[in-house]
Amino acid sequence: MKLNALQNELEQIYDVTTPHRVEDFLLREPRLVAHLTSGASAHECPEKLLVAQTEDGLDVGLFLHDTVLSRLAHDNPAESLHDGNLQDYCFAVEGVSHFLYLAWNASFERCITQFELELVAEVDKFVTTAARLIEQHGALEPRPLLRTLFERVAFRPELPEAERQRYHEANRLASRYCQRLVRQHGLTRGDATLMRELRRFYRMPQNERIRRIEAGMPCAS
Repeated sequence: MKLNALQNELEQIYDVTTPHRVEDFLLREPRLVAHLTSGASAHECPEKLLVAQTEDGLDVGLFLHDTVLSRLAHDNPAESLHDGNLQDYCFAVEGVSHFLYLAWNASFERCITQFELELVAEVDKFVTTAARLIEQHGALEPRPLLRTLFERVAFRPELPEAERQRYHEANRLASRYCQRLVRQHGLTRGDATLMRELRRFYRMPQNERIRRIEAGMPCAS
């Protein structure tokens, strides 16, 4: 599975572009990542976006563990997405989502938060997984996918409490948003109103996103 192709898919969904290709920023060495993150265990972290502010801008690298990339190469979700490769696929989507959202906003010199990265990535996992399953099977019953992505989740026990809370809250809000997408739009391939809503959501400031989700406000028509 090609990460650049996955980036292209997300760019098409959200109608965004960036000249940077994610595969040019890929890190594959766990020891380097552990060094750059002050000793964090890259062996237990299959995906991580590394960002450092410099005088000239941002230094960026995306780590995806070799075992994840190897499994995706041998069991390609672009050909057949199933329970056996779904987790690795989600690791890849999350990493590419983080990279694209950061790169696109940086091109406008917009500041973003770690929470925004996680919230957008949670939505991206649902949207891309649903689209891939519809493409491969012609239809999709969304309830099992919603449960798999948003209810049957577990966070690594070694996570600091603040990080755990950030992941939990991003998961909760994305779950509410994606459930509303299903209720109001369904999951019809190429639905113009759904695409408008997703593109609008992608461009919202963080506070407006949270406010609309919490208030249960209707999606754009």
